[in-house]
Amino acid sequence: MNLALALKDRGKRVGLLDADFSASNVGYFIDLRGQSMGLSREEFHPASYEGLQVFSIPLVLGAKAVSMVGSQFSQLLTDAVEAATWDAEYMVVDLPPGFGDELKTAAKVFSDSLLGSVVVSQPAHHLDARRALQLHKDLEIPIIGLIENMSYFQAGAIKYAIFGESTVDKLGEEFGVPVLGKIPLSMEIKEGIEKKDPRLKGEFATPIESAVERILVTKPTKPGFLEKFKEMVKDFVDKLIIEMALSIKRELDIGGIQRSFGYPGGSIIRLNIMNDEMDRVITQTDWMVHEGKLVAVDGDYEVDAEIDITPKAMKWAILGNHTLSDGSTYNFESALRLGDMRLYGRGSMARGAYFMKNVFEELRKNEKAMGRIRPLLERL
Repeated sequence: MNLALALKDRGKRVGLLDADFSASNVGYFIDLRGQSMGLSREEFHPASYEGLQVFSIPLVLGAKAVSMVGSQFSQLLTDAVEAATWDAEYMVVDLPPGFGDELKTAAKVFSDSLLGSVVVSQPAHHLDARRALQLHKDLEIPIIGLIENMSYFQAGAIKYAIFGESTVDKLGEEFGVPVLGKIPLSMEIKEGIEKKDPRLKGEFATPIESAVERILVTKPTKPGFLEKFKEMVKDFVDKLIIEMALSIKRELDIGGIQRSFGYPGGSIIRLNIMNDEMDRVITQTDWMVHEGKLVAVDGDYEVDAEIDITPKAMKWAILGNHTLSDGSTYNFESALRLGDMRLYGRGSMARGAYFMKNVFEELRKNEKAMGRIRPLLERL
C-alpha cells in the first residue's frame, strides 16, 4: 500500500493489485466502504482510493472466503491484469507470503514489464525469506531490494528484538541484494492502520522511499526462467505426445473409429501444440491413419487437416474435469469456441479433425490408457 501511494505521490498513475486472493487485506488498511469494482462486458473496473486504482477480491465477493487451486489462481491473476480497465504506469502487486506458484505466475503475466520484487522479511521468518530469495535467484527474477518488517520494538532509548535479532543485513549480503531499510513494530503504525491511514511517516517511511527511488530508475527485465521454461514445456509435451501415441496404438480400435466417422485416412493430420497466446508452436506431430492404426509419421506427405491447440485445452478437453462459468464441462467444442483450438485444411479436413477429436474422446473413456497419461495431463 505504501509503495503504491508513494509512487502516486510522485505523479505516477498507479494500480494496486491485491493478488493474495485467499487472504486479501487491502480493506484493513484503507477505507473502501461503499466501494466495489464495477463489471461490464466481462471487464472489471478497479475501485479508486485517493486516485489509486485498486483491485481486491473482497470488492467483488465481500467477506466471503476464497479457496483456489493453482490453475484457478493463475487464471484469476491473468484476468485481473488483462480483463480490468487499468490506466496505470506502475502496477504494485501484493503477492501472498511464501514461494509457491504465485510468484512464477506473476512473473509470467508481467514478463514484458517486470521491474522486480520488493521482498519483505521478518526476523522470526528469516528462513522463509532465505527460501524466497533463493527462488528468485534460481528463477532469475530480479529483486529490487529487501525490507525487514517488525524489525524491533523501541521504548525510549532501548530497542527490543521481540521477534529475534535482525537478519536482513546478513540476508542482503548473502544474496547480493540491496537492503532498503527496517520498519519497527510500532504502536504509531498500529494506530494509523486502525484509523485507515496506512501511510508510514517520518523515519518509518525511509525504506519505502528507498524502494521507490530504485523502482523509478529500474528497467524491465524478462525473468530468465521463462526461456528455460519454454524448453521444459516442449520436452514435457513431447513426452506426453509419445505416451498418447503408444496408448492409442495399444488400446483403441482406430479402424472402428475410422469406419464410424467415414474417414478414409492416408493423409496427414497435423497436431500443433501452441502456447497460450496461440502465436508459437511448442511442438508439432504429424499423424496418419494407416492399416487401421493411427501412427505418428515423418516425411513429405500431403497435410489434410491441421489442428492448433493449447496445452491447457488438450488437458481440460481430455480429462473432462474443468467447468466453465455457465456450468458446462470444457470439451473440444469449448476449445474451438473460446479460441483455444483452431482448425485448418482442405479436402476432408472437417472429417479429419472430427475423427481426431473422437480419438481423444475414446482415449478419455479408456481406463487403461488414461492410467498412463492422466498423471502427465494433470502435470501439464
